[in-house]
Amino acid sequence: MGCQKQYCFSKVPIFQSLKDHEMEEVSRTITHQHFDKGEIILFAGDRKKKLFIVRHGRVKVSHISVDGREYVMRVLEAGDFFGDVTLFSDEPQKSTVEALVKTEICSLDGEELMKILAGTPVTLFHMLAQLSARLEETENQLSEAVSKEVSERLAAFILKSAATVKSDTFLLSLTKKDLASLLNTTRETLSRRLSVFQKEGYIEMTGKRIKVKNYYALENLLL
Repeated sequence: MGCQKQYCFSKVPIFQSLKDHEMEEVSRTITHQHFDKGEIILFAGDRKKKLFIVRHGRVKVSHISVDGREYVMRVLEAGDFFGDVTLFSDEPQKSTVEALVKTEICSLDGEELMKILAGTPVTLFHMLAQLSARLEETENQLSEAVSKEVSERLAAFILKSAATVKSDTFLLSLTKKDLASLLNTTRETLSRRLSVFQKEGYIEMTGKRIKVKNYYALENLLL
């Protein structure tokens, strides 16, 4: 199925330097898929040479350890992409990607995409720059897991989530188990920190809805 360029990848940063005819070429390689909450989009070990773009919805990227524990690496929103590892190597997909809410994915055929990228070095540069930024983000997460307290990591997550939706209030799409994994802590510790944040008046939490009530206090935790 074709994809209208104005509705799919044209707003994704790595493709914004493409010319109209290049946009048209890319659009011919795209198919759409719809996933319900909890449905697996991509399994670790898959060797699909495709680039996946989140058109609508939200997904989590996680690794399963040898002892069977799941570690949430990142949460991707509309406009983010994944599956790039298999485009540049013969290595299988390292992560499992799961829909956190009802999600629509645009997938681009890898071989056709690489042919197009070979003729558009600016776009390839943008993609490499974004991959580099993602690597830096992962390194920062690892550094924070070692050097920062859980309260600091939780405050940073809340502030980033509010900034992403440009609102004081946002819905927590992750379960407490997944959020604890993302913040490299236990579910029990996370629950205690959230309770403290509420008692101190930093946030107000009702179900999965979190409202930031004191930005200054949360920001001070990061100093």
